[in-house]
Amino acid sequence: TATNAIDLKMMRPKALLMALSVPIAGTASFVPPCRTLPSPTLLTRKAMGGPNMMHRADDADSNDFDDDTSETIDCDEAILSQQYNNRRSILSSFAAASALLGLPVSPAWAVKGAAEYDLEYYMRDLFMGNKREGNLPASNAPPPHPPRNLLGQLPPLLLDDELQSCIPIQELAKITNIPITTLSEQVASFRSKVQTAFRATHPWNEELVRDEYYFDLTCYALWRTASVAIPQFNQRDLFLRNIGRRLLSEIMSREMISKKSIETLNNNNNHKALTLTDTVPCIIEILTLFQSANYCTNYRLGDKNEIERTGLTVFDQLDDEEISSPTGGGSVNCLVSVFDPAALGGALQITGEGSRFAPDFVGPTLAAVWERVGGGEGVGTAVSVSFESYFVDPVYRPNPKDFFPNERFYQFTIARK
Repeated sequence: TATNAIDLKMMRPKALLMALSVPIAGTASFVPPCRTLPSPTLLTRKAMGGPNMMHRADDADSNDFDDDTSETIDCDEAILSQQYNNRRSILSSFAAASALLGLPVSPAWAVKGAAEYDLEYYMRDLFMGNKREGNLPASNAPPPHPPRNLLGQLPPLLLDDELQSCIPIQELAKITNIPITTLSEQVASFRSKVQTAFRATHPWNEELVRDEYYFDLTCYALWRTASVAIPQFNQRDLFLRNIGRRLLSEIMSREMISKKSIETLNNNNNHKALTLTDTVPCIIEILTLFQSANYCTNYRLGDKNEIERTGLTVFDQLDDEEISSPTGGGSVNCLVSVFDPAALGGALQITGEGSRFAPDFVGPTLAAVWERVGGGEGVGTAVSVSFESYFVDPVYRPNPKDFFPNERFYQFTIARK
């Protein structure tokens, strides 16, 4: 009992070893009598409520054993278990000290808890000193892949070399009432200031927006110009949404997707409202359009951990009912991944500068598709669509400063109004 009351962390090493060597009668063969007692660690942490209470101990109230079992544990059993745990902690601490001093250790003391690891850390630091990692520098980024050439009818809608006819510059002029010529000059001026730094990490082959890295640089310059011209957050969101709506409209009018998908999105089947399952082929065609234009190398629709909820089966009838039924939950989530998007570098740079207003074409375009669910067209009269995007590095890197993502990960929420 006297040993249990000692604060082990405040003792000198010699006194600590002496305290740990105090014999405790009957400890080696002590087994608390219990009927339906759960694991001693869970019960003791729950009973003691000490500093070592972990998430598992918190969950023990409702998850680790049921209420009927806990009711069969009386006060005497809890006290015995607490004494058993105190003695086990002392013996385990002695095992840690013995291992440090090179003494033989019994296999019975092999399992250690948080207190034992803490004691071992302090003792090791006291006698031998722990290795100090310090402030590790970031590793060099992997070499960039050769720039892709953007192809087809889609890239000129995203950006053009003169910065006159592309959708982003036109939508920026509409929302700010600034002439397109003035905006183009501002974008070109900003691009010339930062192109040296960009080219050091992602060298382009030609100064044309069909070059992936020059496209990326121009997107960064355009969005930085837009952030100055549009300081209000709600206006920035509107600017991005209008890019997606306009882009979807141009894709449909120029028949870049199948006529069947165009008819579906126009809701020519007036006998019923457009459902989430109706939009899946359209979404896949639009993502394939971005891939075929070399805007990205690949994509994934749905959760990679749920194969039955990917691709054409990402939505089902239950999801349709969530949106259409008055008794439904009213919202459905959908995950989309785009790999190696052409605007990734600019988006990462802006995010690193502390802004969430980053270049994006895929997110707002898919949102524009889902805004038509439920009978609405263009502006989401039946549903509201929100989304967040994240950057994913698929490789585990032990240095927390190393972050080299190649995936833009979207989480969409389609909710009934």
